[in-house]
Amino acid sequence: MSLRRVLNVIERVTKDNLAKTIVHSVNENQEKCKQWLIENCNQYLNLLVNPKIIVLAGWYGNLADRLLHFGDVTSIDMDENCKMVGELLYKKVNFETNNIINYDTKKYDVIACTSCEHLTQSDFDNIFNNIEKGTMVILQSNNYFEIKDHVNCFNTLEEFADTLKFQKVLYKGELELPKYKRFMVIGVR
Repeated sequence: MSLRRVLNVIERVTKDNLAKTIVHSVNENQEKCKQWLIENCNQYLNLLVNPKIIVLAGWYGNLADRLLHFGDVTSIDMDENCKMVGELLYKKVNFETNNIINYDTKKYDVIACTSCEHLTQSDFDNIFNNIEKGTMVILQSNNYFEIKDHVNCFNTLEEFADTLKFQKVLYKGELELPKYKRFMVIGVR
């Protein structure tokens, strides 16, 4: 039996929103997007010696767990359930409950955020502008405008990339998914 089928059944049989979000955190598209990120940042992360990595709006820690073999990883999310569930799912990840908008990221060598579509452009700019120059940053967004919580989607990869002020872009690309395109830019702030 496939994981997809199991997740679909759980989605249909429960009204528990927490359980549903846990299911969605490991759905097929989430897995593809996280794997795509790892494949494309691997060569850059391998150049760093035990970097301190933070995943902003890291949800339950799926990406943070995948980044552990590169260095020390913290996943931060403002939803306190993310820390509680994440610590049960991914025991080696450091979890923190906090608002990422004014969070001090200066002690981190690598900053990842795969939830840019959930941040207003103003909030995103505030976060990005507070990142230390020279820090490696990995960002993802999409063109999936149909979801209510997606307040900052982009029509194209170039449109997304144009909002970023990197000193150097290391990678930019898009991943075609059934209902939308996922955009990713990796660069040095």
